[in-house]
This record gives sequence, C-alpha cells and structure tokens, in this order.
Amino acid sequence: MFICIGGDLDGEVVNNREGTFFKASEINSSKESTYNRQSYIIGEDIYRFWLCAELSYAETTKIANDYLAQKHPYLS
Repeated sequence: MFICIGGDLDGEVVNNREGTFFKASEINSSKESTYNRQSYIIGEDIYRFWLCAELSYAETTKIANDYLAQKHPYLS
C-alpha cells in the first residue's frame, strides 16, 4: 500500500504507479503536487509511501515515522 504524505493527495492511497515518482495531475487534473516513492523496512514488514516533493524530506519523514509508530509502538 502506498500512502501519500503531504500535498494535494495527503492521506490517500495510490497504488499501481510505475517508477519512483508521479504527479498528482495524473490522477486529478486539478492537483499539482509531485510525489517520490519511499520504502521503510521494519523487521520483515515493508511500508511504502509517496512523499510530497514540495515538502522537506525531514518533514515528510517525521509524518511517515508517526504513522509507523502507530503500527509499531516500540518505535516511538
């Protein structure tokens, strides 16, 4: 599952995208954000996100980490 973090598609799940980035306008022509793919591995679990390129990597990573901490409380 690929969850969008930040930008026009924040919180939406976007699967079936090829490559390492995509533009939100490919889904909805009124949207402008660009997303980069990022994976996090925790133990044997792989979590995949689309991070908004217009936000800082530190900001999007913190949001992803907060999401992951909900799934794995020992990370917080």
